[in-house]
Amino acid sequence: MADYYRTLGVPKNASDDEIKSAFRKLALKYHPDRNPGNKEAENKFKEINEAYEILSNPEKRKIYDAYGEEALKGHAGGGPGGFGGFSQQADFGDIFGDVFENFFGEGMGSRRSSSRRRGSDLKYKTEISLEDAFNGAKIEVNYDRKTLCKNCGGSGADSKSSVKKCPSCGGRGRVQFSQGFFSFTQTCPKCGGSGEIISSPCKSCSGMGVVKEKNSLNVKIPAGVEDGSVLRVSGAGDAGEKGSQNGDLYIEISIKHHPHFERDRQDLIYELPLDMASAALGCEVEVPVIDGGRIKIKVPEGVQYGKILRVPEKGMPYTNSRKRGDLLVRVKVETPSHLNEQQRDLLRKFAQSVKEQKEKENSGFFKKIFD
Repeated sequence: MADYYRTLGVPKNASDDEIKSAFRKLALKYHPDRNPGNKEAENKFKEINEAYEILSNPEKRKIYDAYGEEALKGHAGGGPGGFGGFSQQADFGDIFGDVFENFFGEGMGSRRSSSRRRGSDLKYKTEISLEDAFNGAKIEVNYDRKTLCKNCGGSGADSKSSVKKCPSCGGRGRVQFSQGFFSFTQTCPKCGGSGEIISSPCKSCSGMGVVKEKNSLNVKIPAGVEDGSVLRVSGAGDAGEKGSQNGDLYIEISIKHHPHFERDRQDLIYELPLDMASAALGCEVEVPVIDGGRIKIKVPEGVQYGKILRVPEKGMPYTNSRKRGDLLVRVKVETPSHLNEQQRDLLRKFAQSVKEQKEKENSGFFKKIFD
């Protein structure tokens, strides 16, 4: 199991700047261009990129910290429904500026210029009842997201004829210049690395290729979902740059307070108020259950305050399973606060009777010892 913090050599409470700095040092050390033919360095380079991709993204880092690597299986390395394709050059410009460009030359830069940025991930919060968490539910999610401009198809241009090759970089997105004995490459300042110049931008999106629109989704929440769980809807985030992969939508679920039940993972806790007489003599009572109605349970004679009576398989369901947690009935013996004289007299007689019984039992016990 990968430990992304250990891979980058940073503590779990590391800041974004510390993570970025650690990644920069390791990437420079293990980059394939500096270690040609070294398979071990190449594998190490992939590991640190995977670690940085997760820890540099606040949403992914939060999921990793809360649920571990299992929650990110199939995502960190790309592929359908993942967090986005892994690429050695995908976002280095944001991290290193022109460090790699100047060090490794134009080859790397020309590859980067053709990349397209993946759309941003979005976050949505919703609150559901405990009953919905028990049964599962379908909710409508309404939020704003960036979508491809329908007018230009995401190109940002008013027409195809208005898109021309950048005259400064020849369509490569990079420009090269010399300084003394050294040759440098950097992002073309004229086209911003796209390799294209748009003479007439799309009026609908002002040349951005995307527009912000309201979006509505019906999302299924699985039965047994816990408070704080995060559901991922692949591709429901912002549209990617010029038709590249969309971001994802993360739905964080909170569960409303319930008037009768307290939840402990898949178990439900119910507090049963009980008078002294019923607690002493034992009784049969009805308690509510989360799937509706009430059930009868037997309270044993002499039950004490705080005693837990377990009712199997009457709690919350486990996600993607037919198994259920238990209902834990916690006895809360109530002492009467307002007594009439007859009740006081009866309690005094009861207390005296209990006292005499204990003295008798104790005297018999000590007599046996002396004998």
